[in-house]
Amino acid sequence: MAWPAWGHHGQVNPDPPYRDDQWWRHHFSGPMLDLWRAIVPVQQALDDADFLVRHLGLQPGQRVLDLPCGEGRVAIELAARGCRATGVDISPGLLALARTRADARGQAVRWIEGDMCQPPAGETFDAVFCWGDSFGYLDDAGNAQFLRAARSALRPGGGFALEVQMLAELLATRFAPQASGRVGELQVDIRRQWQPGQPRMAVQYELRQGAQVHCCHASYRIHTLDGLCGLLRAAGFEHLQALDPAGQPFGSAAQCLRLVARAPG
Repeated sequence: MAWPAWGHHGQVNPDPPYRDDQWWRHHFSGPMLDLWRAIVPVQQALDDADFLVRHLGLQPGQRVLDLPCGEGRVAIELAARGCRATGVDISPGLLALARTRADARGQAVRWIEGDMCQPPAGETFDAVFCWGDSFGYLDDAGNAQFLRAARSALRPGGGFALEVQMLAELLATRFAPQASGRVGELQVDIRRQWQPGQPRMAVQYELRQGAQVHCCHASYRIHTLDGLCGLLRAAGFEHLQALDPAGQPFGSAAQCLRLVARAPG
């Protein structure tokens, strides 16, 4: 996902509260959901599905797990390509949107309300993927738990893809403490800062629509490429590839990192 080319001059409330370490449970609702839906172009889900088909070697009829799925854009596109897609997300609101999207497209996708660290018990999949910055939501223990769970959900030799945008190698040249711009009818101001003593970035959003003001926050774990590769190997993954969204070897000019790996077997 590419953010609009906003100026780095927005003003937002200072000293935002970062106390809620499970912010993601309620983040994607109301104006924030409107914002995220507006800034993700329709073409991106098509391109993302093409990437996964190509680099995970997906075939019609194979079982694919989107973990977490959000509103299901990519899972629906994979279903349209013949995959048997399952999406898991903790947000009932996002799952309701996912069902509406799938029904409108005439695509059969199984939607499950649940934690991203707890894939469907007793089931295995041909591929599992984690898109956006979902992997950065959790703490280190949660990230390790998620990778083990994703690995356990794969059949032998199954494929795994992980997208990361909050990467130290990318932020080294792109970090801006403030940004401001308009998305549709929303005036959006963003403030970012490193959380003291932690490899995390805290982000406060202030959304204005007329006299209405909505403030919320998020916190993302900042990874390094080497660190991520070590985490995947520790979880049992092998044959790692670091790619950009075009499928080329990852470099600092990339929009994000996409790690592709395999379960043993």
